Amino acid sequence: MELIRVQDSDTKKAYEMYMTFEKDENGYICPVYGYDYDEFLKWIDKKRDWSVGKSLPEGFVPDTTYILEDEGKYVGAFNLRHHLNDFLREGPGHIGYGISKEYRGKGYATKGLLLTLEKAKEHGIYEAYLSVNKDNPASLQVQKKCGAYIHHENDKEYFTRINLETKREEIVENYYKAYDEDSRLQRTWHGRLEYATTMHYIHKYAKKGAKILEVGAGTGRYSVALAKEGFDVTAVELTSANLEVLKKNGEGVKTLKAIQGDATNLKDIKDGTFDVTVVLGPFYHLYERKDLDKAIKEVLRVTKKDGIVMFAYISVYAIMYMNYFQGNWAFGEEENFTKDYKVKHYKEQVFTGFDIEEFSHLFDDKDIDYITTVSTDQCIGALEERNDFSLPDADFDAFFKWHLAICEKKELLGSGCHILYICKKR
Repeated sequence: MELIRVQDSDTKKAYEMYMTFEKDENGYICPVYGYDYDEFLKWIDKKRDWSVGKSLPEGFVPDTTYILEDEGKYVGAFNLRHHLNDFLREGPGHIGYGISKEYRGKGYATKGLLLTLEKAKEHGIYEAYLSVNKDNPASLQVQKKCGAYIHHENDKEYFTRINLETKREEIVENYYKAYDEDSRLQRTWHGRLEYATTMHYIHKYAKKGAKILEVGAGTGRYSVALAKEGFDVTAVELTSANLEVLKKNGEGVKTLKAIQGDATNLKDIKDGTFDVTVVLGPFYHLYERKDLDKAIKEVLRVTKKDGIVMFAYISVYAIMYMNYFQGNWAFGEEENFTKDYKVKHYKEQVFTGFDIEEFSHLFDDKDIDYITTVSTDQCIGALEERNDFSLPDADFDAFFKWHLAICEKKELLGSGCHILYICKKR
């Protein structure tokens, strides 16, 4: 038994299944009721675009429709909305589903919903919102079997919630299990620029023999290189997938120590240990102010007096420029900003972005002296998506020299994806 995206299905079989539904099946509204086959095919073409956020009608959000298939039979349809707007949050929620009449009462709704919840987690949804008509107790029971509880109700409907994964650590772990972090700083020009710029600033402040701590070390691209240069390096990484690669990359490097840990709790590290501390990943995945404050305080705690600390974060504006000019701007705006254009932070984003002024205010009550803010990759990430983009190897050195001359300019900071905030502990 599996879920098949409707655009990948046998369209004849899918059409025949949909034609078994009434217009409103006790809360499940058939999206193609009354369509002929050619209209159905046009709807599938729309679904292909909508699933990636393209050409969305006003008020719609990206969604994917799945067909539940069992031994060649198409038994039901499950629709997963990737994101909630205000209407959906107060109403239908993330998931709607219907089972074809001849297959009802055989457990397909429960099995299909469980599979859809797995798809929801892949989209970064860690609390699923659903609804059910009060005169449909069978569907309510299906949701309860899948872990739902009634959150609130009105005269006609129950509005339910299903908690999936809620811990930040689990979200980050699952993301990096499926992502090739090891080659990220090598396979693109903006990755190479980010690496070269960050290393330039580490070398600027790390004196010979310095003790360096990297928090959120990933697979060790920085830590291993710095340890090979002779620095005494401790690398802390949250995810087991990245830590395993980090240790393998650092085999035989005697000045490197790799440990598992979380930026918000560096319990295995003593106060005032490091001359330079770099935090190059955790702030991409910290959404709550209390966790941000914990991480800053922990990093400052383990750094020596007058030690240098570097915090990397992502520009929310670069997130927009890089990801939402494919006909999906409205979705990106809804996902990253409130209606009055304040920046949103919540775990379903997986990666969260900051406004530069907003990020600097995190340090208003911290015992530091501000040094500078750096755009480590400028707008290269967005430009690299253009078909005519070209930066030959022979030009990179000249470009990098120019970049270093301008990368602290205030007017250019927000256009870069990765920002480096540099300060000194008092």
